[in-house]
Amino acid sequence: MKKASWYYNKDLKPQGPLSQEEMRLRIYKGEVGPHDLISCEATGEWKPAYEWGVFEMTLFPAAQKFIPGVEVAPDEKEWVLLVSSEDGKTLVQEGPYSVREIQTSVTEQRISLQNYVWKSGLSGWCKIQDRPEFI
Repeated sequence: MKKASWYYNKDLKPQGPLSQEEMRLRIYKGEVGPHDLISCEATGEWKPAYEWGVFEMTLFPAAQKFIPGVEVAPDEKEWVLLVSSEDGKTLVQEGPYSVREIQTSVTEQRISLQNYVWKSGLSGWCKIQDRPEFI
C-alpha cells in the first residue's frame, strides 16, 4: 500500500510531496503553522494543518510550552521577533521583547500578526497570530 503524500502551501505554491514524517518535521521546525493549509494526496482536500488529526497540537511551535490556565508573564522579555531589514532584502532578529511590547507593536501596526516570533524552548519560529499569549 502506498503511503499518503502531503503538500503544504508556501507563497501560494504547493510544496511537496512529503511523507507524513517529513511533514511532521516541517511542522516541528515551525515551517508549517497550525493554520497553514496542507493537503493529503489521498483526499485532495486542503485544510488547516491542525484540523487533520494526525498532527497533534503539541507538535506545532505555536502550541509548545503553553499551558492553558497558567498566567502569562506579560512583561518578561523572552520573545525574539523576526522582521525585515531596512533594505527589505533580508530578515533580522530583534529583541528580546515582552508579550506586552509585541501586543503594543501589533496594535500600533509597527508589526503584523504575520510576523514570526520565537522564545527559548520552542522548536521553531511561529506566527504571532498562532501563539495564544498574543491573542
